[in-house]
Amino acid sequence: MRVSVARDGTLRRGRGAGGRGAWLCAGSRECASEAMRRRALARALRVGPDSRELESFVATLLAAPSSESGHRSDVGVRG
Repeated sequence: MRVSVARDGTLRRGRGAGGRGAWLCAGSRECASEAMRRRALARALRVGPDSRELESFVATLLAAPSSESGHRSDVGVRG
């Protein structure tokens, strides 16, 4: 799944979501946990050191049904 951060700091999910983006393994908790542990996702998105919002966003994505087709989830992030 593609995750991106818009200019206003909003995190979004989906192929069509504009902004700086990164790819995660769809539905894989191990992949997401490793990306968060290594701060690879935060680096790719150029998110600041306070990544609580990013962690919350990823947890929400993993809890939600996986549907890339046009679905976008948004949440604010401090950068």
